[in-house]
Amino acid sequence: MAYRKSTLRRMPPETRKYAKLLNELESVLRKGKNLTDHIARLELDSRALAHAKEQGTTTEE
Repeated sequence: MAYRKSTLRRMPPETRKYAKLLNELESVLRKGKNLTDHIARLELDSRALAHAKEQGTTTEE
């Protein structure tokens, strides 16, 4: 859970830095999870294209 700006202001300096780091970590992990779906789709498309090209070259002969 991300910390609100008002909550961060009330924290001691070192705790605030740690909380900001945790917020950034959560953000990066969330973006990584979202990218996983896109990468999986691209990988499947790439394999399908490679397979189609392979099939196309063998049928032309």
